Amino acid sequence: MSLVAETALWDHQSRGIDFALDRKATLLHMGLGTGKSRVAIEVARRIGARRTLVLCPLSVCDAWLDQFTRFGRDFRVAILNTGSVAKKAAYAKGMAERAMAYGDPFTCVVNYESARNNPLAAWLAQQKFDLLVLDESHRIKSPAGKTSRWVSRLAQTCGKRLALTGTPMPHSPLDVYAQFRSLDPKIFGWSFVQFRRTYAVMGGWQNKQVTAFKSLPDLRARMARITFQVDRSVLDLPDAIHERRVVDLSPNAQRLYADMERDFCAQVKDGEITAANALVKLLRLQQLTSGRVTVESDALVSPLVQVDDAKEKALAELLTDLPHDEPVVVFGRFKADLASVHGAAKSTGRASLELSGSRRELKAWQGGDAPVLACQIQAGSTGIDLTRAAYCVYLSTGFSLGDYEQSLARVHRPGQSRGVAYYHIVARGTVDEKVYDALRSRKNIVEAVLADIQNPSI
Repeated sequence: MSLVAETALWDHQSRGIDFALDRKATLLHMGLGTGKSRVAIEVARRIGARRTLVLCPLSVCDAWLDQFTRFGRDFRVAILNTGSVAKKAAYAKGMAERAMAYGDPFTCVVNYESARNNPLAAWLAQQKFDLLVLDESHRIKSPAGKTSRWVSRLAQTCGKRLALTGTPMPHSPLDVYAQFRSLDPKIFGWSFVQFRRTYAVMGGWQNKQVTAFKSLPDLRARMARITFQVDRSVLDLPDAIHERRVVDLSPNAQRLYADMERDFCAQVKDGEITAANALVKLLRLQQLTSGRVTVESDALVSPLVQVDDAKEKALAELLTDLPHDEPVVVFGRFKADLASVHGAAKSTGRASLELSGSRRELKAWQGGDAPVLACQIQAGSTGIDLTRAAYCVYLSTGFSLGDYEQSLARVHRPGQSRGVAYYHIVARGTVDEKVYDALRSRKNIVEAVLADIQNPSI
């Protein structure tokens, strides 16, 4: 059986591949859901890349594993998303050696921050990768940033270079400079000061503030030399896609979770917890993955304490990947999830509204008063229209398959004119992963989670 994916490429993907094959460096300016990661995998295959490096945000590493599982099973892939930098370097080296021994093409996937630290950075610089892929390349837009400068140096040791982003200019035209410095420094040069002098009008206090932009037709013409651009309108049908974004809880939250899970598993195996009475315990586990934990107290209602913000940060990262005014619905089971939505929206300069038992701001959101809607899944699962958004995020779901499927249908329903992208933010090594698998398989969630505990090998 062939290890190459049999799913046909979309027309715009084929055009993007041909565009990239003709150039040493390419910016794939492709909207979310248009399949830019598959374009990168196919480019690697067609140029016969023996060694490929994918740099991406940490929360996207597992999404690349999913993509290679679907479209690049002929590659031996090392996903470096856990452990210390030293352990990541040792694992990458071992995987590369095994790939060479078996004659397999090798791909290393690692987040930007880890990649620039030794000993991993030193090892990466020695590899002279055939292909460098910069996923969500706008993350290196800061010209003076340590990561951005390191990537620009590493890129010069690599053969072909691809940058993938749906938003190359998240804040201003100046955002493209550092990305092009890594792709092809001949286009805009090595001096950001000269680049800014060419395309920005300076003023304000001590003449250090950008007050306007100039010569933008020239900037666009230079970008066009190596930029392939398509947006989500190329998708003929409003199909839905699902993607996991995996986060790691803080060490303290992991310890608390492990203690709680250990007690829960022991009670399950002793027969104290069954499908009939497991829900409250499971909800507490999932609540902890959302960053809150109930503490012991003499009060009638025990207070919740925040112990982690990994999901809030992942949501903020995802929001920065979208246009500033793009409508987004974010579902959560807990009130703390809704607070995280508002926090992430505020940190990215976005307004947010809420649909929950205590706030009914749906009409204001539908009317365009804010781009982000924090939606309690029980309140948003039936009888409402959320088709203003084509992007939907889940911080938590609860344990009702019915509520989950109803919530999906609020966004992907008649009246929706765009392809819908669903993003599930799950905490690694927790009940979140079991819930996600059960939901995607349309299983009874509680029974599936308990079965996994009782029969972990299944």
